[in-house]
Amino acid sequence: MRQSPRTAAALVLAAAVTLGTAACTGSADDTTTPDGGDGSAPTIAWPTAIDPAAAGEAFWVVWTGIADTAEGPEKLQPNIDALAAAGYTTLPWDPACQSGAEERLGGLTGFADPLGVGVAFTSAEEAGMFDTLYEGDATIAVTEGTYTCTAAS
Repeated sequence: MRQSPRTAAALVLAAAVTLGTAACTGSADDTTTPDGGDGSAPTIAWPTAIDPAAAGEAFWVVWTGIADTAEGPEKLQPNIDALAAAGYTTLPWDPACQSGAEERLGGLTGFADPLGVGVAFTSAEEAGMFDTLYEGDATIAVTEGTYTCTAAS
């Protein structure tokens, strides 16, 4: 039996669609679902902040607020409140407690003695995830370094 060109084209198109769909959807062993399986939008978990004083090695800080120390910590209260609304408890701290941060933030802001509000993370990926998810004030900088201040006794 001879197939018409139209029938042959339809069969080729059907095969291409079937193969394309199989390639895009993965195998039956693929257990990930981009929507959580319930039709909702995918959610990304907020990363867990760390205590920089307890970090044993390099850590990353997403700085969301910087003021001159002479202006006082009150100037940073809106940043603290915005971070609290996102689930992060923060206080102003001296960027000199992270190697290289004071110089970088001072250079960006022009403050000789900056005071900052930032959230510390164990990895650059977590800092980047936070920076992407956080809708508060704009990020001023993300710095990497080790903790340089002595712990209070």
